[in-house]
Amino acid sequence: VKLVWLNEWFNPPRERDAAMTLMDQGADVLAFHTASTAVMAAAEERGKLAIAYHSDMRGVAPHAQLAAVTHHWEAYDIARVRAIRNGSWKSGDTWGGVKEGMVRIEAFGPQVPAKVRDEVLARQKDIAAGLLHPFAGPVTDNTGKLQVPRGQVPRDAQILQMNYLVEGVQGALPR
Repeated sequence: VKLVWLNEWFNPPRERDAAMTLMDQGADVLAFHTASTAVMAAAEERGKLAIAYHSDMRGVAPHAQLAAVTHHWEAYDIARVRAIRNGSWKSGDTWGGVKEGMVRIEAFGPQVPAKVRDEVLARQKDIAAGLLHPFAGPVTDNTGKLQVPRGQVPRDAQILQMNYLVEGVQGALPR
């Protein structure tokens, strides 16, 4: 896995440049954590594949999108607005994910075989049910140091404090 840091959330020209650079280096599949459709559009243009982030981007990249990691804050937002309106709102952190229905993988592209899609969706159900823990050990960082021992499942606080890249990721964290 090759990694490019932009150190900003929304900059479509730089997002596109990063995508093009990775594809020029031989990347066939792109994933990203930025706010525009630039990476998806670049993958579509080059005939490569990508995993959309935040929303279904098949409208921008109908041939490139393998799937989308989507965020669903609707129920959370409605509950917060109701709490504000009835005077019961309190400040706090929210760590919602697959179990809470706030994060999903969906919107599979046509190139994903039904058997693969069904397997991914089954694993998503396992994560939601607490049967599968994606960060369960052993987890080794990209310097070879064991970060999560075999059999250990890190708590949310530990996951939030991950300050390393996992084995197989080329690069380093920005300083």
